[in-house]
Amino acid sequence: MEDYPRALECLTLAVAYEAGYESLEGKQAVAEVVLNRLRSGSFQGTVCDVVFEGSTRRTGCQFSFTCDGSLRRRLPERVMIEARMVAEDALANRIPARAPGATHYHANYVSPYWAPSLTRITQIGAHIFYHTPGKPAPYGPVNFAGTPISASSYRSSSTNTQTLKAAPANFAPWGLGLDAMAAQEP
Repeated sequence: MEDYPRALECLTLAVAYEAGYESLEGKQAVAEVVLNRLRSGSFQGTVCDVVFEGSTRRTGCQFSFTCDGSLRRRLPERVMIEARMVAEDALANRIPARAPGATHYHANYVSPYWAPSLTRITQIGAHIFYHTPGKPAPYGPVNFAGTPISASSYRSSSTNTQTLKAAPANFAPWGLGLDAMAAQEP
């Protein structure tokens, strides 16, 4: 099972690099897609597994930032802080449904081969969101490992903050986490 700090780091990276310059709604929708993939059972079993699925292959990245070199580029602190706040809220099940059941999205300036085979849900900013025809992902609270949870077991905001303060150094997938990116700056 994935720990909270690691899930938070991976979801923060996904929100920042996929929607860092989008509206709050756009950032929330990207976080929602990651969690919807966990709920669906059709993707990997933790937040980090979902975010980095396919990133070690030359093709097949589920989220382009994980394999196109984007992680070598340091984003502005404001973008990272906003992404982290969205990720915290998403993991605590405190974001509204922006793209209910969406398990896929793409930027409006690309035309992926898979888009016509899915059901379009909505467009938020530059992203178009989809789910599998006739089978939207289950929606409802899950923990950061994708397991459905009851409302009574939600972590409070103060618990998340305490856990985060006690967390070890930032998770750095493949050595490309926030600390590694800062070290690469000239």
